[in-house]
Amino acid sequence: MVVTKIINGWNLFWLITAPISLVMVLTMIRIDLSSAEGVSSMIQLAVRCAVPWLYLAFAASSLQVVFPGTFSRWLLRNRSKIGLCFAAAMGWQLFFILWLVGMHTEYYVNDVYVLSDAVEGVVGYAFLIAMVVTSFKFGRSRLTQKQWKILHTSGIYWLWIYAWSVYWFSLFYYQSAPVLLDYIYYWGGFLAWGLRLSAWSKKRWQRTAVPSPA
Repeated sequence: MVVTKIINGWNLFWLITAPISLVMVLTMIRIDLSSAEGVSSMIQLAVRCAVPWLYLAFAASSLQVVFPGTFSRWLLRNRSKIGLCFAAAMGWQLFFILWLVGMHTEYYVNDVYVLSDAVEGVVGYAFLIAMVVTSFKFGRSRLTQKQWKILHTSGIYWLWIYAWSVYWFSLFYYQSAPVLLDYIYYWGGFLAWGLRLSAWSKKRWQRTAVPSPA
């Protein structure tokens, strides 16, 4: 009973986000944050801590359709908290992005800034903030059910595409050699999309299936 309580709801949120925050703080102590490269490495670390929770939130409802069972029911029941875990980790990323822009402006402008990436990132954070606010009663009450669904569906797809494309570029576009985690996150995102597609196909087949005569 105690274990069940720990791995559900807000207890699950703190169980995930507390270790992420601890890792971030300990890494901050260890590396040189006076250098732009050090701050950039913290941005990358925050993303790596965030992406798995995005993929789980993205695939939760689809997993329940394709592979119904105890785990998929648990995941779907806690999808909102897992999504908030992703948001918390991305909050660390935003903190270090602002640090980089504010304290190492020249490095950011000359070595990091790309207009398309900046626009995509701003849109992604706009979606994420709106989704977080409307995950709570005071925010959700300001939207109709249809508006809420449009916001969260559009947002989760945008965030998934943006995150997954980062690893696509790492594997197939950039000249630098990818690391093992790039492959894991690329195929993890692909699997999450595959589950979405499979769930859509299964629902479509069930709707169009003709009942057999008694």
